Amino acid sequence: MIHAGELRGDLRAGALRFAPRALLTLPGCTVRTPLLVALLAVLTALPASAQQTRALIVVGLGGTAEYRQEFHRLALRLDSALTHELGVPADNVTVLEESPATAPDRREARSTKANVLSALAAMARAAAPHDDVLLVLIGHGTSEGEDVRFNLPGPDLTPAELATALAAFKTQKVAVVNTASASGGFVAPLAAPDRVVVAATASALERNATVFPRYFVDALAGTDADFDKDGQVSILEAFRYATEEVARHYKEENELQVEHAVLDDNGDGEGSRAPAADSTDGRLAATFRLGLPHGTAATAAPATADSVLARLYAERTGIQKKIDDLRARKASLPPAQYEEQLENLLVELALKDREIRRHGGGS
Repeated sequence: MIHAGELRGDLRAGALRFAPRALLTLPGCTVRTPLLVALLAVLTALPASAQQTRALIVVGLGGTAEYRQEFHRLALRLDSALTHELGVPADNVTVLEESPATAPDRREARSTKANVLSALAAMARAAAPHDDVLLVLIGHGTSEGEDVRFNLPGPDLTPAELATALAAFKTQKVAVVNTASASGGFVAPLAAPDRVVVAATASALERNATVFPRYFVDALAGTDADFDKDGQVSILEAFRYATEEVARHYKEENELQVEHAVLDDNGDGEGSRAPAADSTDGRLAATFRLGLPHGTAATAAPATADSVLARLYAERTGIQKKIDDLRARKASLPPAQYEEQLENLLVELALKDREIRRHGGGS
């Protein structure tokens, strides 16, 4: 067991070093609040790990030249934000468009249903157990009674077909953002554990073209939506920013607001219009961040061919996921139990980072 008096923190260049005689026994380590504060500071400075973000951007039928141009612009901006601003490897981002010839260097194939389902299957095969997966649908949706669809060249995509494809992601966190009209009809069929489902409309009955996608993309491409100032925009922050901007848009245009975005991330299929990190919906979305903090992509650590270092990075990713999961459950735990579990995980994370540095891994 280790006591606070036996553990000294030396925060130099984001590193935490322990006294030689310090011994750690987990669980049950006795580390109190002052150390927790120091460890939290270290946590924010930890380097990128082996965990990766994988994204699929699907642009559906535009219908008119104006919409085709706007949907293409949004896809291009989101692709650029992920690969340049957030440091997601270009190979991890797939973009499917109605007219892939508009940018043949980044558009792998046309956005047919077969190609969408094939791309999701390929992502599921390539994804590591703790990778984060983002699917963004940009386009129009239609509904008639219980029949809801996302419009694609050729046969449209149904919620049931998409749910079947997403079932291949068994251990990854998945965020599905359907920015189309009538997208609210996708929420209940897609709801599942470890999955965030965002829809631009509250139900399938809101069938007008949406402005939600432009503001959601704005949120991920910039820093205005970083409300907690941690350098990254979570899915929850992007949702909050987009919904506020949508309301402002309709007010400034002096028009009745005909779209009301919802978010579900507790798996009950009931989307919330006001999710929060400490509410029924919003806890998972608050921990779902894409890539690296803005402005740090250029300093991302390169992939390593060292099998031992790769294993250590993977182990650190697992610890970080436990911390995210614990934070998502904070409201359901007694404060003392939450603090003790967080302290133990942060100590474990700091020790793992020290082991990585000793093996030659950079911070």
